[in-house]
Amino acid sequence: MKVLSVVLQKGGVGKTTLALHWAVEAHRQHSDPVAILDLDVQASAVRWYQRREAEHPLVRQADASRAKEAVAACRGEGMSWVFLDTMPRANSAMAIRLADLCVIPCGPSVLDIEALASTIALAATHSRPCVLVINQGRHSSGINQKVRKVLQQYGLPVCPVPVMRRAVLVDAFIEGAVAVELQPHSKAAREIAATWQWLLTQL
Repeated sequence: MKVLSVVLQKGGVGKTTLALHWAVEAHRQHSDPVAILDLDVQASAVRWYQRREAEHPLVRQADASRAKEAVAACRGEGMSWVFLDTMPRANSAMAIRLADLCVIPCGPSVLDIEALASTIALAATHSRPCVLVINQGRHSSGINQKVRKVLQQYGLPVCPVPVMRRAVLVDAFIEGAVAVELQPHSKAAREIAATWQWLLTQL
């Protein structure tokens, strides 16, 4: 079983959206049992699951302080993949310690970039591997490339495919779905598939 923690000690960067999309992609591509542990008290992933018609991926609410037990339960149930959707707080240490890979999303914003250092340092403290993914990229803007250059300065792998701001990502969340289920041939669906394939190479 592989555990991926989608983590940044800041809100609004799209952690939940990415976790949901990658979890669905993992199940689509591999037909493996997949779980998402929603560690955020806002329970956005859980509410998405309640609107969802499909059975997979399984989404459960879990207290961040009991994440270890929740992950162990998923292992006992034979899950192949577990995604930890973390809250925007400094107490994400447990989610980082449990991860086979920490995936840190970063938007084209100064606030997102400024939040990177503390998250990366925390992962380094626990000797967990990290990768960076540009999320909420801007269309027809040089800002995406500028952000990439900044991220590369951390010496961590940076996903070559940015996930752009796209309406279907928001629409899908409302429907309890993901982009590929609403618009299978959309750019959003291709970006999610490409970023997931890249994450597999990092594992």
